[in-house]
Amino acid sequence: QAGEQIIFRQDGDMVTAVVLIQYVGNAADFSWVVPAPGIPEVTVGSDLVFAPLELATRPQFNLTRLGSQCVEPFGGIAGAPATGNANRSANAANANGGVQVLEQFAVGPYDIQIVASDDPQALVTWLDENNYALTDRGRELIATYVREECNFVAVKLQQDRGTGDIQPLIMRYQKQTPVIPIRLTAVAAQNDMGVLVWLLGNARAVPTNYLHVEVNYTLLNWYSSPSAAYASYQGLVTLAMNEAGGQGFATDYAGDDLDLTRSLPDPIRYRRELTRLSGLLDGAFYGQLYADAVFGRMKVLDILHRELPLPAGAGDFTYSSFDLLLQVFDAAMLSAARQRISADLVSDVIEPLERTLDVFNGMPYLTRLYTTLSADEMTLDPAFVFNPDLPGQALRREATLTLSCVDGQTHWQLTLGAGTGRDGETVIRGFGSPPFSTPTINQPAVARSARTRSSGPPEYMTVNVPFAVVTIGTPQSNSSPVRRLCGLGWVEAALFSLLSLGVTSLAWRRRASRQP
Repeated sequence: QAGEQIIFRQDGDMVTAVVLIQYVGNAADFSWVVPAPGIPEVTVGSDLVFAPLELATRPQFNLTRLGSQCVEPFGGIAGAPATGNANRSANAANANGGVQVLEQFAVGPYDIQIVASDDPQALVTWLDENNYALTDRGRELIATYVREECNFVAVKLQQDRGTGDIQPLIMRYQKQTPVIPIRLTAVAAQNDMGVLVWLLGNARAVPTNYLHVEVNYTLLNWYSSPSAAYASYQGLVTLAMNEAGGQGFATDYAGDDLDLTRSLPDPIRYRRELTRLSGLLDGAFYGQLYADAVFGRMKVLDILHRELPLPAGAGDFTYSSFDLLLQVFDAAMLSAARQRISADLVSDVIEPLERTLDVFNGMPYLTRLYTTLSADEMTLDPAFVFNPDLPGQALRREATLTLSCVDGQTHWQLTLGAGTGRDGETVIRGFGSPPFSTPTINQPAVARSARTRSSGPPEYMTVNVPFAVVTIGTPQSNSSPVRRLCGLGWVEAALFSLLSLGVTSLAWRRRASRQP
């Protein structure tokens, strides 16, 4: 697993979790087991929400440049209850070798069983017999959650579904605080796996059993571009979490000033597009469906493969033309299939999107937390609470690079601004051209780390700020004739040099002519 992204909503003692599933492999091999309290309501969400949500809440880094630097010779520049096709059947009394199947049902592309056991070995045996692949480490972790009296949501893809049908799961259950069951993720986690969590509630969300970590913005690459700054921020978070002991979160954003309706997809757009397609004749319907820009080629192909499976040797391009389809299927089959395709677009795309967007309704305060974890650091499930006493965290971080040309040498300084928690603090003074990437600076990646709780201020564990101002480069003396060319481009500098040589040569010839 390369990353984990979860949206949490807290309503009193009820938690709604939207979990993005990232999987690469064969559909027949897909299985997923999630520890959960009680018997959660489970339905399918939409992955269409996660990418725009990530972009809309991504920290922004803005560098303001003041003044100008020297130009050197030759041009050098120094929520809601889940709904759906659940078809639930309760089997609380049905014990399978020490394992109770509390519920089993189909939802979206998944077959789901909610199981419980007091015997870790019995549960491991049941998972093995039902083709849920477990490593030795997985068996150990299952035992840990059994001892903590968790139930398990066991998920498989239905037989006629492919990996393109994999969608987020929405789980709603009774719990006082949101918790990420990260320990079980250790079975398949990459090193420094990114964990991104959004929390919707009545105030700023904070971790309770992980540290809250503020990174040292002196070490950020402010100099190249906003995208380079964000990439360096992600690396800086990894360094800071490792320094802090491996278990911490940084706050990317906390506030109620974002209008997510401008960023998240609108299901009305999808319903209008389906209405438009439904009004077409069969030939135009299939021709335009294949190239539809609203639903997207991959999702359309997943549905077409299921409703109109092609014979061996026929490629996907067959779906692009009604005439090509008529060479494989008769007109009556195609007419009947379009009704099923339209129904699938509703159940697979539109309704999951509407359910996912419902999670945001009535919850204006949003917190985004980020960390990276390796398998050996996933020994504790992160838990979160909402603290009304803490101020927000701005999305935008500011810094100012002030430049001046002094005796032919560029002098510069970097001062942190709003959003960094160190507004007005000058962190670097430099001589010579400012860097294009992060300079080598011997400072910790952690500015401060703290324990946080449901009320009151943070309890700081590590405080490294304010740091000493870093000096980069050395000031030069003002005796160099080259530095008197400050402000000249390389053409002007070359002409000045040639003119100087000409004057010198003429003066030498005049002195020579006066000698006896």
